[in-house]
Amino acid sequence: MLKTISKMQMVEERLRQAYGDGLFQRKDINAVEYGTTDAEMTTILNRLRQQNKLADFGVSGLYQFVKWNNDLGLPIEDTAGLNEIIDYLYLSNNSGYIYGADLLEWLGLSNQIARVITLTTNNVKRKVTKRICNVGVEIKPGLTKITKENQKFLSALDTVLTPGMLATDNFSSSEIIDKLAAYALSDGISLNEIRELIVKLPSSKIKKVIKEGFYDVLVRSY
Repeated sequence: MLKTISKMQMVEERLRQAYGDGLFQRKDINAVEYGTTDAEMTTILNRLRQQNKLADFGVSGLYQFVKWNNDLGLPIEDTAGLNEIIDYLYLSNNSGYIYGADLLEWLGLSNQIARVITLTTNNVKRKVTKRICNVGVEIKPGLTKITKENQKFLSALDTVLTPGMLATDNFSSSEIIDKLAAYALSDGISLNEIRELIVKLPSSKIKKVIKEGFYDVLVRSY
């Protein structure tokens, strides 16, 4: 006797073929190509989540088929972690960057783990705070459009402009500024572009960049 394949099973199989074990988003799925309406596709995705076939990261519209790892004798979900999700949604293709305490920790200037991850991206139009994998993530639009050429400079600049970032237990303010300036220039951004980006800042932020010595260090490094 032939087994009847339901529409849900058919859609599941085609989604697995299309996305494999990778992350994917609802907005990228054209329901018509799968022989369903938008409402049907949403229902199918919700049911696959309820059956623990799709991972739930706390981000609406983000999915991944769950793999199960039995190496320890118990079935454990093998899915994307926090960093992979953040990279996928906000940082890929040079569209964003981390800054603040997260950048200081990455540069070895602080050993304090930030309670909230702070990042900037081209992929949002206003500042939002989300919980991804039960971790707070603060996301804001860039000071200007983020590109491969200005990404590291903007990350360092945003860190300088964030209150409380220029003092840690093991490094002085001047040491932190020097390290941030070196990081800012490491992608080869030109001095002219640096000046153009700084001039576009509000006057209060321009004053802080100058007062903290960040601009002077950048200029001296050329």
